[in-house]
Amino acid sequence: MHVSCSACGKRLQIPDDKLPTDRQVRIACPACHERFTVEPPPQAVEPPPQTPAAAPSTPSSPPLNLDLAEAGLAPRALICLDTASHRDECASIVPSLGMNTVHVISNQTQALAYLSQVAYDLVILDATFDGSTQEANPILACIHELSMQQRRHMFVMLCTPDTGPTDAMAAYSQSVNLIIGHAEVLTCRRTLEQQLTEHKRLYRAYHELRQELGKD
Repeated sequence: MHVSCSACGKRLQIPDDKLPTDRQVRIACPACHERFTVEPPPQAVEPPPQTPAAAPSTPSSPPLNLDLAEAGLAPRALICLDTASHRDECASIVPSLGMNTVHVISNQTQALAYLSQVAYDLVILDATFDGSTQEANPILACIHELSMQQRRHMFVMLCTPDTGPTDAMAAYSQSVNLIIGHAEVLTCRRTLEQQLTEHKRLYRAYHELRQELGKD
């Protein structure tokens, strides 16, 4: 279905099967980052009349309210990748990077639910995750909307279909910490480890300086 941002008017196309059919959802506009409400898509057919036979069950929606057990122990990593081999490789890497909890998510709705309620130290995101595009990626838009206090504690690696430029300026333009191509995911362990270590070192010095200045 097509929706328009209530703030800037940007028109977005969201597959009907990516939206819950029984409730409103709030999404972030990739253009202006404002959140707005999207009504559930209209039903294509009327529900069948009740019969003595039990109606087939429908898949339950992803949990919207997570408890402490689901969040897991910090530090935490969120993996949103479409390719199974990419998911498996990254899931095997991140525990060696100090992550106590790893959430591997397969769809946008569940990823947004987790990201909005759990503090992550590492996010590995496919630019085309679950049918999205780099220009209109709801997960990336949600990350852009986080406060600077939250964002400083989060390292984001964006995986793009094309290798393209992977320098610091390219990453900064996407509000992420590291960009790699899909072809590099299976061999990204060393790069990710180096960049994540540098990120931690930078913000450790930053927080120490703030403490010295009495701002923390």
